[in-house]
Amino acid sequence: MVFKRAAHHRPFCIMASRKQPIIWIIDNNHWERANLRAVLIERGYEVEGFVSIFHALLMFYREKVEKPAVIVLEIKNLQCQSAEPDELFRIGVPVILLSGVYDDMELAQRHQWAEVLRRPFTIGQVAQTAERLAGTETPSPELN
Repeated sequence: MVFKRAAHHRPFCIMASRKQPIIWIIDNNHWERANLRAVLIERGYEVEGFVSIFHALLMFYREKVEKPAVIVLEIKNLQCQSAEPDELFRIGVPVILLSGVYDDMELAQRHQWAEVLRRPFTIGQVAQTAERLAGTETPSPELN
């Protein structure tokens, strides 16, 4: 695709960027999900948000969404059937568990999570963890 600039009339091309991995966010809190989604989109990722594990699995198995590189799962106030986390692991991607200090300890200990972040944590820490697990983290410059 070639466009011309009005001032110099020199052609330039629009280059397609390399497709970034898809990250799923499963969180029933709209604002927390939207904030993390905005941060990840700003970093160049494709992000899908879901209100429940059931909804994410339904959309995945109906082929409405692509397989993610990483899943971020917030368990605070999450209502789910006991088999849903097991089904989530069958997708075969790293799952980051976000939890409070006392949130569902049984669920936190029942699975091999790629990472468990317990409150307090920042959106930046969650985004950086997702980037690292997706294999796309850019190294931060060292301060001397």
